[in-house]
Amino acid sequence: MLKTLNQMSLATYQKIAWDVAEDIAKGHYKKGEIITGRSALAAKYSVSPETIRRAMFLLKDLKIVNIKQGLGISIASPDKAVELLNRIHNVETFSGLEEELRTLLKDEENTHKRFVAKATELLKKLEHYRVKAPIAPYEINITKQCIFLGKMISKVNFWQNTGVTVVAIRRKDDLFISPGPYATFEVDDVFVLVGPEGSEKAVKKFINGTK
Repeated sequence: MLKTLNQMSLATYQKIAWDVAEDIAKGHYKKGEIITGRSALAAKYSVSPETIRRAMFLLKDLKIVNIKQGLGISIASPDKAVELLNRIHNVETFSGLEEELRTLLKDEENTHKRFVAKATELLKKLEHYRVKAPIAPYEINITKQCIFLGKMISKVNFWQNTGVTVVAIRRKDDLFISPGPYATFEVDDVFVLVGPEGSEKAVKKFINGTK
C-alpha cells in the first residue's frame, strides 16, 4: 500500500499512518498490543522519530491507536483500521481516493500549510524583525527547569497563556518548521517564537513555573 500512497500528494507521516493502519487491519497487531517503538519504526521507514510521532498521533485521532505517556502506543481498534482501509480500497478511481484522503485531512493540512507559509516568511526576515518590528522572533532554550517536559504544546494551552506562537523547534541537528500542536517540550530544545515585544520574560516564567 505504501508504494501506491507514495504516488499521491500526501505528507510522509500520513503515508506511514495508512501503512501502519493496513498492518493493523491485516491482523499483524492485536487489540491492546504495543506497537514497535518509534525508533524501530523510524528505522523501518527511514524517517525521523518526529515523523513517526506525527503518524501515530494521526492514527490516535482516527481512534485506531491509543497513546499514553510512559506506556507507549497500543492498538485501540483494529475495526477502525479495517474501516479506514475499506474506505480507501472502495474508491473507484485514483483521483477519487486522493479526494477522499484530502477531505479527511482537510483541517490538519490547511492549518499546517498556513503555519509553514508564515514561518517561512518570518524566518527569512528574522534579522529585520529583531531590530525594527514590534512583534519579534526570538529563541528560548528548554531546560530541565521546564515544568512541561514531555507534554504537547496544545495540552498546556501555550498560545492561550502567552499570546506567543511557536514557529519552529531546533532539536539537535533537526529543524522542525511549524511543529504543530503535537510537538512536545524536550530538554535542550530551542523554540523559535514570535510574539509581542517583551513577551520573552513572560514565556520563561510560564514554562518554568516561576512568578
